[in-house]
Amino acid sequence: MKDRALTAVVAVVALYAVGGWLWYTAVTDRGSAWNASRKKYQNAVAKVAKERKLISERNKWIDRYDEEREKMPMFPKGEDVKTHWLRRMDALASQNYVTIYTRDPGQEREVGDVYEWPVDVKNWEGGLEPLVKFLYELEHAEGAMFDVQSLVIRPSSHKGFLKGSFTLACAYMRGDVEKD
Repeated sequence: MKDRALTAVVAVVALYAVGGWLWYTAVTDRGSAWNASRKKYQNAVAKVAKERKLISERNKWIDRYDEEREKMPMFPKGEDVKTHWLRRMDALASQNYVTIYTRDPGQEREVGDVYEWPVDVKNWEGGLEPLVKFLYELEHAEGAMFDVQSLVIRPSSHKGFLKGSFTLACAYMRGDVEKD
C-alpha cells in the first residue's frame, strides 16, 4: 500500500511538473510572439510616417526634378550620342591630366523619361589631385549629366600615380530639339 501511495504521489508531482512546463512554454511563446508582433507594428507605423512625409513633400520633389530636368541635355530620338559623350569625357580627362587607356561603351538604357548611356573605363592613370579635379569637373560639367559609378583606385607602377577603373553613366533626354 505504501508503494502505491508513493507511486501515486510521484505521478501527481510529475503531472504537475509537466503541466507547469507546458504552461510556461505556452506563456513565453505567446510573449515572444506578442513582442514580435509589436515590433512589426512599430516598423509599419514608422514606414507609414516616412511615406506620408514624402507624400507631403511631393511639390518640393517635383520642383527639384524639374530643376534637374532643365539642366539635362536633350537629343533627338534615334541620334547616336556615343561620339558626343566620349568626346566630352576625353576632353575633361585631358584637361585634368588623367589618361584614359581603355574604355568600353555600353548600350543606351531608358530609365523612366531619362536615358542613360554607360561607359566602362577599364584602365585610367593619373595623380591624386588631377583625379579629384577630373571627378569634380565631371560632376559640375555644363550641359552634361555624368554619374561616376563603381570607382576603383589602386597604386600605379609609376611613382606618384594612381590607376584604376570606373563606370561613367551619361544621362540625357530624348525628344524634339529646337535647331538654331
